[in-house]
Amino acid sequence: MLIHVNRDGEQFGPYTIEDLNAYLAQGSILPTDQAWYEGAAGWMPMDQVPGVVLPGAAAVHVEQPVARDPLAAADPAVAIASADTMSVAVQGAKKKKILIIAGAIAGVAALAGVLCFVWPGLSSNGDANTNNGDANPGGGAAAKNGGDNTFAATVEPIFKSSTCYDCHDGTGGEKVKGKFDLTKPDSVMNVIESAKPDESEIILRLTDKDDPMPPEGKGDMLSASDISKVKAWIAAGGKF
Repeated sequence: MLIHVNRDGEQFGPYTIEDLNAYLAQGSILPTDQAWYEGAAGWMPMDQVPGVVLPGAAAVHVEQPVARDPLAAADPAVAIASADTMSVAVQGAKKKKILIIAGAIAGVAALAGVLCFVWPGLSSNGDANTNNGDANPGGGAAAKNGGDNTFAATVEPIFKSSTCYDCHDGTGGEKVKGKFDLTKPDSVMNVIESAKPDESEIILRLTDKDDPMPPEGKGDMLSASDISKVKAWIAAGGKF
């Protein structure tokens, strides 16, 4: 499952759940950011994403009361022995808790070390790069385009790398197929449902293997990665 992140209209990712949790732990991605993944109805709070672990979440340990020995009241020696036993039990519980906390800290440190080794661009201030773009809110595809999440910056390059404009470019004065012109905002807006990528006509056409688009012999269908980017653009509002 690939997860997209949105902060104040800027989009980052997509990331795997492992990468997302790592960036949350580092502070590169914030718990207040919005998230979306394929199949979701729309953007959602970060804590509603399946598998997300927000920073600072920890299990609460509740110590169970020790049963009082009924013989202690009658025999002082039994009372002393019971007190010693209780003290050992409490000390053991504290040591176990310390070991658990130490193990968790060591695990986080080990994960950070691995990330620094795999991604040399990762620095202590939370900057991180992935194969899909920068993880920190200053990077990514949105930052490379000046924070522009419009059709021209996000989707147009995908269609131009395919053969879509061969049949749907009306700038030359020629008729476009299906009356669908990728150069006209109204034409593009007519085939999308804002924030509802799976219900948008353009996604249904691009993923229809029985009636492929581009048509057979006119080029390959868009990759799953490119389809995911188009869906994310629609989910973010589909600005032209």
